[in-house]
Amino acid sequence: MFKHKHIIALIDPAEDSALAVSKASRLARLDDAHLTLFACGYNASLASNHPLNPETSEKAQKAYMHRMMEGLETVADIARNEAVEVSLEGVWDKHAGTALLNYLSEHPTDMVVKATHHQNVIQRTFFSQTDWELIRHCPVPLLLTKSNAWGDPVRLTAAVDPVQANDKPDTLDEHIVRWGKDFGTHLNGRLELLHVYDPTPLLIYLDQPTIDSADISEEIREQHEQALHQLADQHQIDRANTVLETGSTLSVIPEYLHQANVDMVIMGAVARSGLERWLLGHTAEKILDRITVDILIVK
Repeated sequence: MFKHKHIIALIDPAEDSALAVSKASRLARLDDAHLTLFACGYNASLASNHPLNPETSEKAQKAYMHRMMEGLETVADIARNEAVEVSLEGVWDKHAGTALLNYLSEHPTDMVVKATHHQNVIQRTFFSQTDWELIRHCPVPLLLTKSNAWGDPVRLTAAVDPVQANDKPDTLDEHIVRWGKDFGTHLNGRLELLHVYDPTPLLIYLDQPTIDSADISEEIREQHEQALHQLADQHQIDRANTVLETGSTLSVIPEYLHQANVDMVIMGAVARSGLERWLLGHTAEKILDRITVDILIVK
């Protein structure tokens, strides 16, 4: 599953990353991959432009980084207890996302894992600035983990759009399903394909006395169902493991994942307007905000 046999877990010293490291360790162990724990340290009061003399400021920075690395050592024990080869990387940088992206440009990596947080009370995920930077720009698959432990077997859902209604590349669903199948194989999990479509805009414009909207609605459903089954057949996935839902993707996808006790959803990100960096559309970002389970974003 991992070409470079290398996974990076981005650790925020201010957050609890134990479960994220545990999940990253499980993936690394199953694929005999190396795990790097990457963290950034920065304190404005210790920056080099402080009125302290440069030597004193440098010593303070080294002491700060030393304490951070000691904290990483504690977290690394989670991986070591799983017999995973782990290394630590700490850098002095104000922006963790940018620092990691620079690191990725020089170190071949298969996946980045990072903990993020969700508060069920208001059904909303709180992504940090670093999270959004990685969501948009990370060049490799990004696994954002929540506080839920994976079930046994792990339940995986690939969110696909086989009708290509959202102007995305034909190959994106292929990548989504391939990663879903690989995860399913390695984690002894069960993969299902989820496709949500909203016929409402079309039906509104076709709401004419001479048109039978029920027939049109059924025709639209058959088209989407056929495309979903064709995608499943191409990847040797039982049609019984496909789910077709209607409604707004903003609400239906997060609600389905929550109600179905899914452990991880695999979603895609696309590059738009010829930009070199990967971007997500505004709609996709709203969906991510509402998802309560682990999210694997593939490019």
